[in-house]
Amino acid sequence: MAMTAFAKQDPQVKMINPKGEIIDLRLAISSEEHQKGLSGLKPSQFGFNEGMLFVSEQMSPKKFWMPDTYFALDIIFLDRNLKIVGIEKNVPFHPGFQEPPEIYRTKIYQAQYVLECKSGSGFSGQLKVGDKLKFIGSKNLLETKLKTRPSR
Repeated sequence: MAMTAFAKQDPQVKMINPKGEIIDLRLAISSEEHQKGLSGLKPSQFGFNEGMLFVSEQMSPKKFWMPDTYFALDIIFLDRNLKIVGIEKNVPFHPGFQEPPEIYRTKIYQAQYVLECKSGSGFSGQLKVGDKLKFIGSKNLLETKLKTRPSR
């Protein structure tokens, strides 16, 4: 399933940072969406006011890598309360899947959600570990998951 196909199915979902800046979210909920992520997306197809939020049902070790990407990202690891537990900024992109050069891999973080934003975006620029983000559109992300992707 193409990333742009599932992103269009999502309702308008947003997140706000401590400075009051808002970002539009594309949700990655299924394992297929997690695996695809932003792979293959060109810079013009993903704006500085957009983010991809990887939603998991519980806290677990998370490690991301960047194959087939075409722009640098800020990767933000969040706990169940949307508090930042890890952040890696200006993660280098890697078009394709061939190594060398080595494809970047993040450290492992205990997280429930992971947010990817374009590196240098106003939303992620000043974020730091310990900051708390807020979700706009529902009381919690799992409710949104159920509304956008009902269990089968």
